[in-house]
Amino acid sequence: MTETLLSTFGLYGGAFVISFVAGLFPLISIELFLVGVSTWATPSPGGIAVLIVISAIGHQIAKTVTFYAGIGALENAKLKARVEKVRAKIDRWNKRPKVIMFLAATVGLPPLWLLGFIAHPLMKMRIVPFTVICFVGRIGRYAFMMIVPLLI
Repeated sequence: MTETLLSTFGLYGGAFVISFVAGLFPLISIELFLVGVSTWATPSPGGIAVLIVISAIGHQIAKTVTFYAGIGALENAKLKARVEKVRAKIDRWNKRPKVIMFLAATVGLPPLWLLGFIAHPLMKMRIVPFTVICFVGRIGRYAFMMIVPLLI
């Protein structure tokens, strides 16, 4: 599948598509793709920078989709009732929502995919702080994923 994407969209377009899809479906890994590109394709420093930014943009677009989907999902009565059952656990995270969001964006725990859905309705985070925290965190994460294999 990766070969088809790369032959169709090229390296940068493929990185964008994979990062967007990975942002919506966590079983697909943009990190694994970036490590692979860094290891086998060994792009130039400028190419690495472009790949990091393009991947972060694609992933952020997907996270923005999850952010707005989370707002709409809680209008469903069944889902709202299920969320109310676990609200006490989620409220423990709410003491420092921006720190939790930054950890999810950089380290991956808790999963950013999940936090995207609950950022506004449960963590009371607005779109601008959510976007900035996620984007900056992803830039750092992707830079780490691409640069470390070059140092080994």
